[in-house]
Amino acid sequence: MVFRDLWLLVGPVLIGVGAGTGQPMITGIGVVVLVVGAISRLWARYLFRRVSARADLSEARAFQGEQVELRFEVENRKLLPLPWFDLRLTISEEIDVEGETPAAASAPGLNWLSRRGALGWYERRRWRLRVSAGERGQFQIGPTQIQSADILGIFPRYWDGPAMTPFIAYPRVFALDDLGFPADRPMGESKGRNRVFEDPLRIAGVRDYEPGDPLRRIDWKATARHGELQSRVYEPSAVQHLYVLLNIDTLEHSWEGYLKDDLERTVSIAASLAVWATGRRYAVGLLANGSLPNSDRPIHLAPSRARSQLTRILETLAVVQPLTMGDLAGRLRREAGRLPLGSTLVLAAAYIPDELAEAMRRLQDEGYRVAVVVTSDRVDLDKLHGLSVRITGRQFEESEALV
Repeated sequence: MVFRDLWLLVGPVLIGVGAGTGQPMITGIGVVVLVVGAISRLWARYLFRRVSARADLSEARAFQGEQVELRFEVENRKLLPLPWFDLRLTISEEIDVEGETPAAASAPGLNWLSRRGALGWYERRRWRLRVSAGERGQFQIGPTQIQSADILGIFPRYWDGPAMTPFIAYPRVFALDDLGFPADRPMGESKGRNRVFEDPLRIAGVRDYEPGDPLRRIDWKATARHGELQSRVYEPSAVQHLYVLLNIDTLEHSWEGYLKDDLERTVSIAASLAVWATGRRYAVGLLANGSLPNSDRPIHLAPSRARSQLTRILETLAVVQPLTMGDLAGRLRREAGRLPLGSTLVLAAAYIPDELAEAMRRLQDEGYRVAVVVTSDRVDLDKLHGLSVRITGRQFEESEALV
């Protein structure tokens, strides 16, 4: 740019040479160069004054493969036109644009969606496209970069538009009966269990201890008074709780990497379970041995029937990464005391170590309804004896997603 500004000195030099040699033509050329150069310099200086660019989506959240409308525009709200412009809208490379082939951007993982043209005074240019994400995750639309120049192209300018717009793609969701689950009892039977859901916060009284009562039900103060073991009796609860347990591990050791297909299948099963349970008015929660991006806290969403709960669960599952924070069995041991009595616990996993299988059996012995959804053929089913097990494999591949 310094050399372009030095070019403006050519005019005064020619004027001086023409005046010194008595050549009016050289003087005239110098005047023209000086005037044109000054106009171009001022034009470039005010080129992007009152110029705006905007990009937004018809829906900021969508399911994997679902199309949404991308709207972006550039507007010039002044008398000084843009003789030409080259607009580049940054998008994540995982985003597919209908009818377009975005160019690779200089930054890894990003593409450029380009538009070229001219923008007159008080003119607005708009574009509408259909976009979708081929994978689950959180992606970006924007920022926008515009290049333009004065009428002669002597002084090019660049302008960076607003910050990025996030776009979240939820995992695929399937109907459980399409995956081979029984339509009436997809979580299986609960043999020998009390099907009345109880509220652990509402104690109705105490009774004599009966064989099979979990230790957490024993009222030690009442036991001391009576001299015999006493168990609490809870009032029934109108709310049924379902915890979706997600094992992110797909291989025995984290340093071995992960199996992408198994992880995606497991995440989709977890999302499908959450959607199914929400539709049946369960208070749904999520527990996983992973963390959210840019966070060191493990994934744990307490059960809730709030309207926003399913959105929170799907958003969390959308950004699940293959990196884990310890094993799920350890998480279950730490959270066992906080799980509401009578809850249904459904484990979705492509890899189940012995410790996790034992933790699930222990929870079942404590009075929880437990089910396991196996999402790969590498799980030894013998280690899951005594548990209700569902297997998804070929059914998953052949099923059509609900959304």
